[in-house]
Amino acid sequence: MTTRPIGGSSAAPRLIDTAAIGTQRVALSSRGRTFLTVGLISLASGLLLGVTDLERLGVLLLVLPVPAWLAVRQARSGLRVGHAVTPSRIVVGEQAQVRLVLGNPHSFGTGPLRITETVPGGRPLRFSVAGVRGRQRRTVAYPLPTLRRGHYTVGPTTVMASDPFGLVTADTQSTDVGELVVRPKTYRLADLALPIAWRDGAATLSHSVGSGGSDDASVREYRHGDDLRKIHWRSTARSGAFMVRQEERPWHGESLVLLDHRSLAYPTVPSQPDSAALEWAISAAASIACHLAERGRRVAVVTGDGQVAHDSSPAILDMLADVKPALRADLEPLTAALTGLGRDAAVFAVLAASPKSSVSGLLTQPRMPGTAVAVLLRPWTWNGDTSDLLAEAAWQSSAETLRAAGWRVVPAEAGDDIAELWPSLLSRRVTSVR
Repeated sequence: MTTRPIGGSSAAPRLIDTAAIGTQRVALSSRGRTFLTVGLISLASGLLLGVTDLERLGVLLLVLPVPAWLAVRQARSGLRVGHAVTPSRIVVGEQAQVRLVLGNPHSFGTGPLRITETVPGGRPLRFSVAGVRGRQRRTVAYPLPTLRRGHYTVGPTTVMASDPFGLVTADTQSTDVGELVVRPKTYRLADLALPIAWRDGAATLSHSVGSGGSDDASVREYRHGDDLRKIHWRSTARSGAFMVRQEERPWHGESLVLLDHRSLAYPTVPSQPDSAALEWAISAAASIACHLAERGRRVAVVTGDGQVAHDSSPAILDMLADVKPALRADLEPLTAALTGLGRDAAVFAVLAASPKSSVSGLLTQPRMPGTAVAVLLRPWTWNGDTSDLLAEAAWQSSAETLRAAGWRVVPAEAGDDIAELWPSLLSRRVTSVR
């Protein structure tokens, strides 16, 4: 952990990314109560014995907590706290750093500060700071522990301020928090050509919205940011709304990535709170979706609890960061996503089959149009069990059922790498069930 002051000019710096904190309690410390007790005793003794020095000492000890209380109260009223998590988005296994900013806009400094910081993945972090000078900021930097996939908040922060003599303390709590997203791992997939049925322009090398010859078919409503030079005035006059020309553009086929994350499909072991097989499945779905999105394809990622993310790799990864084992036993959200797919659609499904989790619900649709590939996991292999005959029989049954419905099946088990399986997903050959 490191601390360093920021600023130093006579003018107050802009306290960016900081927020005021409200007082919980201002009270005498044990030292302050001792001062009062000794002061009363000294004053009483001095009056009884006629010793002037004892009277003066007693008055001093009784008066000292008053300016201390005023100073602490004033200092805490202006104290500002802010968080900056860097980077704010990391991948599982990486580590982020927090910069806690303590700002003091007043001209006089604070006394020593004791900080209690609420951090994810462990107990609250406690440390001390030797005050913040007037019109300055002090930054405290510390690393966060390695975290599991998910969304986290850092803070709120409790600050205990005191005067230089430690007579009065004020407990305050900030309202500012920092956010951190731990995303699943993604792997670089080979930039292989998609089979002809999946390529952009499968039906035609280019697609013109106005290929039917109608002016109306080649225009669309004006959107904010469109070039005003492309306004189609004839269509605008007919429709009463601004219309712009839709120029000829490449046809981008639709891709759909389905993720099965049912808790029944991914058994865990007592020593591992997370299912290693489920993490592999999430990472595989993220790798496939981001690979396609980064190459300009229209991608929709659908999870087993109905969450959907489109086209953007950051949006996809942020959604998958929050995926937890689904309690439902069916695949209805994934089945619903298959409704209305076009002939050129490419479907990648990451599924798991075991005696407790059937994939038959995914087959309520007619025979799949275009090309559909199922990465079918043997989840029990991630728990070290490679000879579960009952589970293997259930997996073989699910694989054959998928193949009969028009899916290509690519097996996956512990030790496999999605980057190595990727060529098999794109192969025209029907992958044999191993």
